[in-house]
Amino acid sequence: MEKIETPIPGCFELKPRIFQDDRGKLIKTYHEDTYKDLGLSTSFTEEYYSGSKKGVLRGLHFQTPPNEHIKCVTCISGEIFDVVVDLRKDSPTYKQHFTIELDSEKGNMLYIPAGMAHGFYVMSDYAIFLNRTTVVFKPESDTGIKWDSCGIEWPDMSPILSDKDIALPTLDEYESPF
Repeated sequence: MEKIETPIPGCFELKPRIFQDDRGKLIKTYHEDTYKDLGLSTSFTEEYYSGSKKGVLRGLHFQTPPNEHIKCVTCISGEIFDVVVDLRKDSPTYKQHFTIELDSEKGNMLYIPAGMAHGFYVMSDYAIFLNRTTVVFKPESDTGIKWDSCGIEWPDMSPILSDKDIALPTLDEYESPF
């Protein structure tokens, strides 16, 4: 697996080795020893996936302390435009964002440190998004910031949103606990 630095400290693109033949392909998304060798957390406690149709935007979400978590995300079917926003007050990239396309054909992943808001937009007809976290979801710590308040150039500025995501505070309104 290759670990590629992004402009956001502690946030990495991961490119796994793809094993492919005439039957199809195999992509290993997690291997404890490999993650340890790369200096990445191996204490994942929960993993889940969501399916979404083209035009859906989910985010920008995170959990607040004491339930903040590290995430490792990927798209296992289709293609998404993935985004993180740095909410760590002491970070040199505080309030800055990073975008990347995660594509099931490439198998690339994004390793996201605690203190980041995260979201994605579905670019393919349908996408399955896989999320692995170091802390089990806690509804009392679940929150986010408004998707269009961070200067992100989304592929579509009229996405399909949940009522929850529409009601989130803007980046400037949110007082970061990180």
